[in-house]
Amino acid sequence: METPPSAGRYRIDRLLGSGAFAVVYLGHDAELNAPVAIKVLAEHWARREDVRERFVQEARLLRRVDSHRLVQVFDIGALPDGRPYFVMTYADRGTVEDRLAAGPLPVGEALRLAREVARALADLHEAGIVHRDVKPSNVLLHSGAGRDERVMISDLGIARTGDRLSSLTLPAGSPGYMAPEQAVIDGAPDHRADVFGLGALTYHLLTGEPPREDPPSPGSLRPGVPPSVDAVVLRALSPDRNRRWASAVEFEEALSRTTSRIDTDPLPDSRPRRFRRHRRRRILLAAAALALAAAGGTGTLLVVNDGGTLGLAHHTGGNDAGPGDPNGRWLRTDRDIPAQYRRLIVRAGTWCQLKGLSPALIAAMLKVESGFDPNLSDPVKDEYGIARWTPHVLTAWQPGGLNNPEPRLDDITPDLSIPAMGRFLCYWGKDLTNVPGDPAQNLAATYRTSSKRVVAAKGPPPKYRTYCTQVARYVAYYRPS
Repeated sequence: METPPSAGRYRIDRLLGSGAFAVVYLGHDAELNAPVAIKVLAEHWARREDVRERFVQEARLLRRVDSHRLVQVFDIGALPDGRPYFVMTYADRGTVEDRLAAGPLPVGEALRLAREVARALADLHEAGIVHRDVKPSNVLLHSGAGRDERVMISDLGIARTGDRLSSLTLPAGSPGYMAPEQAVIDGAPDHRADVFGLGALTYHLLTGEPPREDPPSPGSLRPGVPPSVDAVVLRALSPDRNRRWASAVEFEEALSRTTSRIDTDPLPDSRPRRFRRHRRRRILLAAAALALAAAGGTGTLLVVNDGGTLGLAHHTGGNDAGPGDPNGRWLRTDRDIPAQYRRLIVRAGTWCQLKGLSPALIAAMLKVESGFDPNLSDPVKDEYGIARWTPHVLTAWQPGGLNNPEPRLDDITPDLSIPAMGRFLCYWGKDLTNVPGDPAQNLAATYRTSSKRVVAAKGPPPKYRTYCTQVARYVAYYRPS
């Protein structure tokens, strides 16, 4: 769809990026002579009243809290075609995820950001809101006066409010940052789920990686992290929410007590050698971005990550514009995996800690299922899209699950169907614990039939063995050596 010329009184200058549910434009407020970000519901979701209401609710929640530590909403309206939009703060310095692209931050800087995020979550919790998706891409950075920088939380798309905290909940969140109770039906996550996310974010800031199950202390991975900081972070990451810090305020206070003597200036020597080597790369990337901007290029831009968060990324021209595994940690970079789907594939393949599940498995299954064709249509089998979903089956694995109606064929985009593969495999994969053979092939067979049949056959049923062999071949082809 063409870029609209305006949204209400705001001029629209250009597309910043697009995500699963929304597109974001760089706009200009002529009356205040200031740039703004304009978030518009994606066209293919505009027919869904439940999605429209959730979109508008996000703006209402951000406005209700009205904290400078959250992205601020200035206005709301609808385009001539009826799609709702809201106008918000333009994050001119990108996201914490962008800042982590070159490796972990200096210890003092990492802890400063963690404390700022904790204060923002405290503002949310005071208003009776649980974020449920605390992660680096949802923490935005905005320049202030002089060298000051404002840290802001964004994306309340799956937030829970006080009047819904006791209602039935379905799994929601992002792998690596999601509290255990968020991964089960009716886990009833409260503000302590955000404390877990806060601990995971802090761990990532310090070590350059989100925590895995039963993680080692940050200090064992990163010289210069005091044991007192280790204790604060690991308590936040306790699987038992009753053992975590009782609130974001308590976490921030504990972190402040343990870090009061740590220098907050970014000192290159505070990082291990394997992290310092990225410093020149970071400078070169910044210089390249400035050169592109000066030349009017479009290689680097602000995109909407996952749930609509603004951030700097390299444009790949796809639905999930963003750097999907640029260094080839999860997937070979010299294979035929379309660049625009790499981030979605990595997200699905790391959705949970499950033997056999990996981004290489997801990529291999997509290759065999559709050849990465996002427009695949097989009415005879009632299977559609890049992952060959049957619409009524996909209903349970879309964001919000059965709270939403069955997706229409136009809704079965890669942004929806690839992450749903991760949710599906993580849920049913737990039934395969005692099944012999290759765990990846057992998961692939489950996707084609059911975990019950795989368990009964003690591996892929005969009908699906050729399929599983093909998947295994591509797993080896896509997996980094």
